[in-house]
Amino acid sequence: MRYWMAQAFPVLLVIRNFEGEVRWMEVRDWLKRASDNGRKPVKQIVFAGERFDVMSVRRWRERVLSGGSGPTG
Repeated sequence: MRYWMAQAFPVLLVIRNFEGEVRWMEVRDWLKRASDNGRKPVKQIVFAGERFDVMSVRRWRERVLSGGSGPTG
């Protein structure tokens, strides 16, 4: 987890369910918040990803370019 939190760029967790739907979540910033910047252990990631489609990629791009963070981050 510390490795992912230390990355200079977003770390994306991508999953696909049995129906073929792909969802994604930026976990670097989530881990920093959940662990209080590494002071508390994190045993699992609460996946709250959004659907991975053209519109979500566009929204993520706009957030990143405007200085925000990525999906659910």
